[in-house]
Amino acid sequence: MAAVFVLPTSTAGQRGPVAAYLSTAGWAAAAERVLGAAWIACPSGLVDPAEARRIGSRPAPTTPGGSGPARRLPLVPDPAKTLAKDVLRYRSARRFHVAPDGPWAGTHLDLVWQRHELFQTAGIDLARALHVPSVLFAPATAVWEAERWGTHRPGWGHLVERLGERPALTTADVVACGAPEVAEQAVRIGTDPERIVITPTGVDLDLFDPPPDDAARQAERDRLGLADRFVVGWVGSFRPFHSLDRAVEAVAGVPDVALLLVGDGPERPAVEARARELGVHVVCTGTVAHADLPRHLSAMDVGLVLGPADGAFHYSPLKLAEYLAAGLPVVAPDVGTVTARLTDGVDALLVDPADPAALGAAVRALRAEPALRRRLSEAGRAAVAAHWSWDEQVRRVVAALERLGLRRDR
Repeated sequence: MAAVFVLPTSTAGQRGPVAAYLSTAGWAAAAERVLGAAWIACPSGLVDPAEARRIGSRPAPTTPGGSGPARRLPLVPDPAKTLAKDVLRYRSARRFHVAPDGPWAGTHLDLVWQRHELFQTAGIDLARALHVPSVLFAPATAVWEAERWGTHRPGWGHLVERLGERPALTTADVVACGAPEVAEQAVRIGTDPERIVITPTGVDLDLFDPPPDDAARQAERDRLGLADRFVVGWVGSFRPFHSLDRAVEAVAGVPDVALLLVGDGPERPAVEARARELGVHVVCTGTVAHADLPRHLSAMDVGLVLGPADGAFHYSPLKLAEYLAAGLPVVAPDVGTVTARLTDGVDALLVDPADPAALGAAVRALRAEPALRRRLSEAGRAAVAAHWSWDEQVRRVVAALERLGLRRDR
């Protein structure tokens, strides 16, 4: 038994951890455990889960005389940039194919899985050529998600949905959606509701087992210059929809506090400037290897998940699952995709994203109450072990195939 994972995502121009590669590595590693074997096919060729993690967490190349990617052209209107990117996405999709005669030849394949991206059908085409079921993983529908995050396609958004999303969403045997809100959008575009399964972002529990001991935690805090501080941490790519300015404002004035921000991205200079303005001690590590993430999390006292004040939060964040697996008490927004999996005061503190004072109050409560931190940590680890593994998401997909009568005889 085995699966092929088709990942159309390119890392070109991306700065910070690339969640598509990290989550696909999690899916594929879980498929190896649950099914027996897995391969990942991406634009650079075939990779294993460990290599996908390395690709997804390597620092972006710098440009001469700078610390990040080349500068954008500020005078070009945003819709024109988006249109140009859509044309490039279309051309890239037409070039990306996976040959049927790969190393899986002669292996019993349970499924071919593809991550949903605009215009991409390479995984579904491969499944059809191999006569095996196709699974489309949609952490979000692309046009709808972009609109929620401020990227507009005036006059052509519906066309892009129809030509760039509907073919995959209506052809795949199973559509695995990252959240119920995403499932609603998939149905709107044309997916048969009977073919949908909800598969929130999981976590590789082996990565956090065993947890670092106290000596290792202290050594990491010393290395980062955080030895005697209360460390509020966050992991991800510095982008506007992550609202990192809210983290800076929330910890300002909390005694002996420090922000540990693990990752990189275009908003990092603005976040660092805001921290200096408010007198917040902040340590930004840049992008770190995913294999090194557990020791960075071990330096934290609290893990933050952030969202915009308007509540436009529809995705299932990888960082949330990893915080819980690492035993961190978590503060997260009280929104559907989070509330469906966690209970305020039981396994996390959930705050109103529209209330700027709520995040700071939660941090202060955790700073003042070590017993609360311990209780949330224990409950969070228990929840993630029971329900949040990547293995569980693979099993959900397999169960959906069986329910639909699509799993081949072994």
